[in-house]
Amino acid sequence: MRTFKTKEVSDQLGVNPTTVQRWVKYFGLECETNEHGHYLFTAEHVEILQHIQQELALGKRMREITLEQFPGMKGERPAKLQQTIDTELYEKKLQEVMKKVQELEYRLSKKADEVVSYQLLKHRSELEEMMKLIKGLEKRLAQMEQKIDYPQHGHERELPLVAGDEIKKKRRTLMQLFSF
Repeated sequence: MRTFKTKEVSDQLGVNPTTVQRWVKYFGLECETNEHGHYLFTAEHVEILQHIQQELALGKRMREITLEQFPGMKGERPAKLQQTIDTELYEKKLQEVMKKVQELEYRLSKKADEVVSYQLLKHRSELEEMMKLIKGLEKRLAQMEQKIDYPQHGHERELPLVAGDEIKKKRRTLMQLFSF
């Protein structure tokens, strides 16, 4: 027995393949499927689909169409696939989801706080290291200043001046320059 694919049937009927699939589901046509899950139609199925198309062309609605005249087809269609959920069950599930969302938000907030705390501790340790380094440099600079013999105030005029023609009278320590 020859079978037709959805595309072939839709071309014969002049409708979209999704329309054929919708009719199959709505009217509960029992079609075979191939290994990919695609419908395989027989000549009888095509005849039923042509009847459906003709009835729709006459202005009938899908719920008004009956298929009693075809062998193996009952006059009633399968119940709609609507699933209804009890309100209490829905509320319970919704509460569970909301509880999980709140828990995830709490965990995310806690993790963010931990990350910020870690970063602050890391920055603090880096600042402490820099302070130790600056104090060490200041100590070395003080030792170097002690070794240098500075001329008396009268001899300052004899030294070459740096750009700006000003004599600097007060020296600043490294800590004073970088004071926090």
